[in-house]
Amino acid sequence: MSPHDEGVDNSKNPTQKTTSDMGESTGSSGSSDVSGRIVSIDFDKPGYNAGDTINVELKFKNTGVVPITQEEVIIRAYCERLDSTLGRLALRTMTEDQRTSTTRRTYSVNVNPGEIGTLAASFRTEREIEGVSLAGDYEVTVILKGNGITLEVRKLELRLN
Repeated sequence: MSPHDEGVDNSKNPTQKTTSDMGESTGSSGSSDVSGRIVSIDFDKPGYNAGDTINVELKFKNTGVVPITQEEVIIRAYCERLDSTLGRLALRTMTEDQRTSTTRRTYSVNVNPGEIGTLAASFRTEREIEGVSLAGDYEVTVILKGNGITLEVRKLELRLN
């Protein structure tokens, strides 16, 4: 995983880009009193190997006028490139959906307006599938929802060794 960061001053973060072009409605659209933003996404170590468990903590700020009581984090990991020759050949035959893994986590953390909430999770990465190493480069999209409204979408670059 790349240890540098564009959006947050923390040396344990991968490259991060904020975007709102994911086809999701956002909390800043004016249609709701719910809004917020990701403050940081912190990892337990600067790099990972395929098969490792990734421990991550997401902090977000409630910038709206009502409490956020239900959070959902959607994580989409898209395999851009695999290190092995066999893996690269296999990727050529796969659709975007087959190259993407999606995980959803729900939380019930009460975060009042102006406050910062913390959501933590652990994810075990796969070492290999059908004998093919999953070491390679991934684009990870993190979507944070609060009270059913998309608050922010952030893209990260992840490297599994």
